[in-house]
Amino acid sequence: MEISRRTDYAIRLLIELARAGGGPLSVRELAERGEVPYSFARGIQRELLGAGLVESRRGATGGIVLARPAEEITLLDVLDATQAGTSCSVCTRDPGWCSRMGDCEVHNVWAEVDALVRDRLGSRSIAGLVGDRKAGEGE
Repeated sequence: MEISRRTDYAIRLLIELARAGGGPLSVRELAERGEVPYSFARGIQRELLGAGLVESRRGATGGIVLARPAEEITLLDVLDATQAGTSCSVCTRDPGWCSRMGDCEVHNVWAEVDALVRDRLGSRSIAGLVGDRKAGEGE
């Protein structure tokens, strides 16, 4: 499994929203803060809106905000919103893909790896990433 550039950028945008402390930020400002190309940020915003990770606020002081607390948004949520799957092998994502399904010595290993990755990503929140960074700066 490879984390796409789009997913990396989405994580950066969400971190910047978490750092903003709940106030709405424009996509342009988020892109600048997160060092994400603006054209990417606009597309990613739509995906994050569709996944219910952010909300859009209209008006002069509008922008986007986190749809729920940063503690409740995991890396797995972001990955699921921005790329197709977290599997390390096509066979764990699409059982009909391989003619050896059911008779493969390594399939269960790939499935275990997928479960471990999903578990780890599901245990790391955006707030935790912000907190990790702050703790590292204090050393």
